[in-house]
Amino acid sequence: MVGPMGQDTARAIEQYRAGRREEALALADAVLHEAPGDAAALNLAGVVLFELGRYGEAQDRLLRLVSLDPLFGQARINLAVVQEAAGVGGQAAAHLRAAAVLEPGRVDVYSRLGGLLHGQGDREGAVRHLGRAARLAPEDPAHRVMLAVALLSDGMPADAVRHLEEVLATAPALADARVHLATGWLALGRPDLAEQALQPLGESVANGDAATLLARARLYRHLAADVGRPRTPDGLVVRAPFSVLSGYGDFAQHFVRSLMERGRTLRLVGLTGEEGWRPAFDDPVLDAAAGRLANPVRPRLVLNVLTPLLVEPVPGLPTVNYTMFEGPRIPAGWAERSRAHDLVVVPTESSRLAWIAAGHPEDRIGVCPPGIAANPLDRAAQPLAALGPRGRRVMEYRVRVLNISDFVARKNLDGLFRVWLRATRADDDAILIVKVGKGGAAMARQVDRLLERCAATVGRRLEEAAPIALFTDRYDERQMAGFYATATHYLSLSHGEGWDLPITRAGCLGAGLIAPAHSAYTTYLDERVAHLIPCSTGPALMPYSEAYYPPFHGLDWWHPDEEAAADILARVIGNPEGERRDASRHLTDGFTWEAASRRLLGLLDGVGH
Repeated sequence: MVGPMGQDTARAIEQYRAGRREEALALADAVLHEAPGDAAALNLAGVVLFELGRYGEAQDRLLRLVSLDPLFGQARINLAVVQEAAGVGGQAAAHLRAAAVLEPGRVDVYSRLGGLLHGQGDREGAVRHLGRAARLAPEDPAHRVMLAVALLSDGMPADAVRHLEEVLATAPALADARVHLATGWLALGRPDLAEQALQPLGESVANGDAATLLARARLYRHLAADVGRPRTPDGLVVRAPFSVLSGYGDFAQHFVRSLMERGRTLRLVGLTGEEGWRPAFDDPVLDAAAGRLANPVRPRLVLNVLTPLLVEPVPGLPTVNYTMFEGPRIPAGWAERSRAHDLVVVPTESSRLAWIAAGHPEDRIGVCPPGIAANPLDRAAQPLAALGPRGRRVMEYRVRVLNISDFVARKNLDGLFRVWLRATRADDDAILIVKVGKGGAAMARQVDRLLERCAATVGRRLEEAAPIALFTDRYDERQMAGFYATATHYLSLSHGEGWDLPITRAGCLGAGLIAPAHSAYTTYLDERVAHLIPCSTGPALMPYSEAYYPPFHGLDWWHPDEEAAADILARVIGNPEGERRDASRHLTDGFTWEAASRRLLGLLDGVGH
């Protein structure tokens, strides 16, 4: 337990309260020099060091304190704050759980723990602890609002709406609650109630989230009214992130072009409302037709190309969502929202099984692989002119292995690096080209730290393996085409893919493909046209951690066999011509956008009749 406070410690606390942190820290350190176990001095030193941004030292002091006095609840809270700021949220959550047991009436503990778990993807834990905070402090609406936000992100808009309406019954001027309430009503397909929730905001609704919510609510009401509009062409409403650089946006753009080529009339809706993107065609007739996309249509259904939690039903119209997932089973929130949709369409059998594993009705899910086509920019792309890390031009290497990924755990860059370090030697005529994220120098430092950890795990220095050229800046589309023009091979060690556009793009150009035998890869690749890596399934954890990757909290994903991958890679580098497999014709002939749109229309024809 905390012992009596000495005079020197008391003076240190007085200095801290007076805003003289450096003086307080010096006095606390002096106390600890004579009495290393002084609890009050350890706690004060930890707090001051944290405020000075010296997280490692702060954590050291507070860990020592907690080990000496494990029942000191405030010390655990302080340690959790430091650890959360230092990026070790799993350890922080453990100390907050202990603090909640030691001090069960502390609202701030449950609120902080709930927020932390929400960020870690533990939606169930977040809802439980935020709910506890709301019950302990019913007079403070902020806790109910935080709970509602967690419920919305967990796919439970009805529960969120209930809490927010109760909050607004006693605090009607709380603008934040009104914005979240409107979000919940849109998720439930009630744009009329969303608009009603925002009306009391008056002039303040002109900008920000409230403005886009109100615009969508009014747009959805107009779309619903268009069902009975006379002398209006029949058509489909398509809602997707057309203007966002993403896989969903890419699929949506291709489907729109292909559906219009088949004579369908469409109205496009973006994430925030009316959509400004318009397709361009080589055919002048089709290009002229694109100008009529903004005109009203008499819609038969709404086709979304979105993750399930972003779908907002339009009243009176069937809801279809073209979506996908990267693991063997979708999250519970996705399953809850998807069950409210008339039809879910996915690109692969893997995604179909992921929905069914979560309890989705088999008769309300269909499979429609997208098309695979060469990117127009690739025709005239120039290879990279960059130098590799050892001063040799990248294009001078005989084998040039590409990987393009976001810096997220699912992409398994740590596995990619371990395989490269195991499979290659310094004198191999090969280079690994990794284009990761868009974070510049800051991201490069993060990737370098991961690479150093991988080298230590494998037990080989980077200099003992073939070089790795790392690119972390933002590049335009023409520059990105240069990466593909450079590659002789593409290597993925991903834990799971809904589709994986980069590998199909590389495959269209004739790059040799090495990929795990799981998820989307098994839809468009086989051993005849690619090298496939055997896999097993297991928990979806962060690299070198026992913490779950937040979007996959509590779920499994695939783990590629790194020994098998290293063997494949070594064979390819040692004999690139003898190990050559070409997927280009297989991809472009077997997965056309004409076939994809025909398949999609066939699935849509069964909806709403």
